[in-house]
Amino acid sequence: MKSFSKPSSHARGFTLIELLVVIAIIAILASLLLPALSRSKERARTVACLSNLKQLGIAVRMYSDENDGKLPIAEQLPSMPSTNPPLPRIADLLARHLGYNTNSLPKESSVLRCPSDRTQRFEQNGSSYEWFAHYNGRPVDNPRTSNNPISDATLMYDYERFHNSGRGVNVLYADFHVGTITADGTVSVASTE
Repeated sequence: MKSFSKPSSHARGFTLIELLVVIAIIAILASLLLPALSRSKERARTVACLSNLKQLGIAVRMYSDENDGKLPIAEQLPSMPSTNPPLPRIADLLARHLGYNTNSLPKESSVLRCPSDRTQRFEQNGSSYEWFAHYNGRPVDNPRTSNNPISDATLMYDYERFHNSGRGVNVLYADFHVGTITADGTVSVASTE
């Protein structure tokens, strides 16, 4: 006959020191991963902003195609107009080309809102992106007033340095490519695909 042994009532568990060591290792790993996660989230917001600017560039091109090849004439900072009466907001001029009704522009998710806009520029001006009024009404294919190439002319850009930890501004250029300009003057061009 086989004999069965009783399970020991003194089964060995983890000691307090072992548990504390495991918790400390988990905390160290989490502290190493959280900054990388934060950088990934910021990069995702930057890419979404560049995509917004690219779509705005298409809307500007559509607007100009319907207006004799001329760029929009819009207020640079609608919350502080420079003309009396004020010029229209770029958000209102491009709304139809973005699929929006100007009487009910979106309040939250919109191509006009930079995902990194924490300064309420979207709420104040209808867009997180500033229209460079210097090019108001200029020909879309050659808006420059100098001999510099149109690939250097900025049509729209973030109102504030929303990107690269507060050091970068995303830009839509007159040839409709997009990129980021950092505080030190470094320019990175995003893919146009």
